[in-house]
Amino acid sequence: MGSGSSKKSTVIISSKPQTHQNQAPVVVSVQDKKHVDLSSGEIKKKFKRYLKIQKEIHEKEAKNIPKSLQSKKEQLTQLEISFVESDKNYKAACDKVAKEQADVDKLKNPSVKAFFKDQNEFDEKMSKEQEELLEALNEQEVAKKHLEGIVSQKKTLDKEIRDTTEKLNKLMTLYDEQDKILNDIFQGKYGSELENKLEEEVEQLLDRKERISVAKYKWSNGRLLLFHACNQLAYAVKRWLDLGQVDNNNMQVKFQLATETRNNLIAASQNIMTAKRYLNSIKFPYCEPEEIDTLNRATGNIYIDMQNPERHQHALQCYNVTHKRCAALLQWFDSVISNTIEKDLAVAKADLAPKEQALRNERLRLIREKLGDDNTEDIKLENDMIDEFDTDVLEPELLAISKPEGDNGKLAASDSHNTLAPTPLPLNELAPPPSQEDLFGNIEQLKKQHEKEMAQIEKAQETNKARIEQGLQEKLKERRTKRSRLQEE
Repeated sequence: MGSGSSKKSTVIISSKPQTHQNQAPVVVSVQDKKHVDLSSGEIKKKFKRYLKIQKEIHEKEAKNIPKSLQSKKEQLTQLEISFVESDKNYKAACDKVAKEQADVDKLKNPSVKAFFKDQNEFDEKMSKEQEELLEALNEQEVAKKHLEGIVSQKKTLDKEIRDTTEKLNKLMTLYDEQDKILNDIFQGKYGSELENKLEEEVEQLLDRKERISVAKYKWSNGRLLLFHACNQLAYAVKRWLDLGQVDNNNMQVKFQLATETRNNLIAASQNIMTAKRYLNSIKFPYCEPEEIDTLNRATGNIYIDMQNPERHQHALQCYNVTHKRCAALLQWFDSVISNTIEKDLAVAKADLAPKEQALRNERLRLIREKLGDDNTEDIKLENDMIDEFDTDVLEPELLAISKPEGDNGKLAASDSHNTLAPTPLPLNELAPPPSQEDLFGNIEQLKKQHEKEMAQIEKAQETNKARIEQGLQEKLKERRTKRSRLQEE
């Protein structure tokens, strides 16, 4: 990170990784700002502050704040699309209820009743209209619950985005302070070939690790949703079986069991679709949108299905199949997380750690070189940089509909004994995992771009040693510009 000697030259001093910058690079004009020589004591004090800030930055970077914020914004976009669709469905359901209610009210009019030849014909017509009204009311309730679920998620996500944005702003403040310290110490002339190369490598490896961490974050949240969906589907199947054992004369109990079944089916459907929104670019091998649409239609007919043994059995088959496929999807998630994502994340962390340490060591060497050996005995690096980001910390709103409804969210002892989880699929029958690009983005393309940039640096250094500092300065300027452009995208 060298600098030019002309007064008109522009020196850019920055320690920010390119993937985190969300504002224009810090530009210090040598012409406009006169550097003040610092004493050895002042340099030591500033460098110790630099190391402290670096530790804070590392801890915040480990929490993946920039990419986490990007992920939340993408999810909010998908949620807003779902909100528009759900709101439209709810309004249509309300219109249908109004129409069916009007048909029933019209039939009750004495003048209309007189058109029927006998009471049996009238009763048959009234029964049909009331059945259609009941079905419409249920569809309205289902649509309302779907809409309320989306509104609740959107509200929580809005707050998370505000909180994460605040955290990102704090991180950027630390970056700016660190930049200023480096600029003050080196007077716009700090850096070396090795430091510039290491910084490039750290940025590339950090971006890779963050991409994989975000993938684990999304997949872990999706897994939690599917875990609850499986429990809710199991509970719904059990309650639906119980309903089949109730005498037809006991309609109050039938309605109660049907409502419990319905509410758990709605919650399971919401959880599965929310998992899909978390991983919008991933094609699920089980429980695809068409299957969930089938489940939702069956849920809308539940009060009609409960009155007919044949329809009851047909609905049971639908619920059972969805439960089994949800369990297979959960098993697939576990396989992808443990066999692909976690292994790749471990490799990414192992590759990044030594490069980060090497960069810190090189910067310490530069400080010692500037101060002289006699003044640097008390300047040491502490190897306490740890990755404190817990990728298993899950979103709080995902827990809102986690428990099966009924019996305070718990199965009775006899229920749990009779409710069997679907048999896991053999590994050779489980769907293959997504591609690396689907999971993490086009990392290989980024890697090739990085290798090309590094080759250009080395070529420039070998071609003309006299222009190394200027070349490094231009490279640094180019990287800061690229970082700013990436943040604007």
